[in-house]
Amino acid sequence: MQNLGSASPLTAGKIHIGVFGLSDYEIRLVRCVLNLTTAAGRTHSYTLLDAGSACLPDIAIVDADNAQAQDALRALTAANTECKTATLLFCHLAPMEHDCHFLLRPLAPTRMLAQLDKIADEIMGPVAARQPMLMPVAVAKAAAPSMPIASQPHLLFDDEQVLSARASHRALIIDDSMTARINIDIELRQLRIPADWAKTGEQGLQMMAQKSYDMVFLDIVLPGADGYEICKLIRRNQDNKRTPVVMLTSKSSPFDRIRGSLAGCSCYLTKPIDQEKFRAVIAKHLVKREVARFPNGNPQMGVLA
Repeated sequence: MQNLGSASPLTAGKIHIGVFGLSDYEIRLVRCVLNLTTAAGRTHSYTLLDAGSACLPDIAIVDADNAQAQDALRALTAANTECKTATLLFCHLAPMEHDCHFLLRPLAPTRMLAQLDKIADEIMGPVAARQPMLMPVAVAKAAAPSMPIASQPHLLFDDEQVLSARASHRALIIDDSMTARINIDIELRQLRIPADWAKTGEQGLQMMAQKSYDMVFLDIVLPGADGYEICKLIRRNQDNKRTPVVMLTSKSSPFDRIRGSLAGCSCYLTKPIDQEKFRAVIAKHLVKREVARFPNGNPQMGVLA
């Protein structure tokens, strides 16, 4: 293994992650998140070292409340003095040391990935900052198109100048698969769109009754009522008649599309999610909602890269 201290992951490959003292559930969650970072276009790609590996990880995820786990990491680093390991603490309370990297339990996959990317950027230095990221980019005023806003199919919000405005847009993911939820959540995070999760359609309906969402990603196969029934219930609510509902399916047939159309879904996405199609769906349906809200054009909108 080539450690970040001696070789950049840009040439060495994936960044190696070691876990110390985490529960089996947390390890599975970490593994799911890391597996999703192999998508093309990401600046950083991570891989989880096997339990008991003698290799020194580039980044160690450590249970801050587990003294034995911390001792195990110290013993491993003491035996590999030529390389350095960065540490990300998992804890229930924020540590006293403000300069350390930490995540509070329960673990949130998007925050965990953001912390890992931040640590990787710090270790790699300015090289990482020059790598392209899959995020929307702002449109220079001089290059702004003169065509009406409704005729521009790939418009989305401007990147940094309107971060607070974009935060007002939120998606809901209804899927009983943790991997699918994390996958979609990461894609949305790259577009700076926060999301909530629901494991069942009934739970999703309860969340929609309490909060407004700009887009819903709805799996067809769910515990309890299936996606078609849930979509019908969503459409019966006057407040949700125009909310885009994207059906998620492992296989799409003409019959499935007919059932989805009758239920009121806006479109289909086949799992595993294709990034290009996903971004096109986001752009199309969020722009449609923005055009309805701002018929004369919204100055806070930009181009989806």
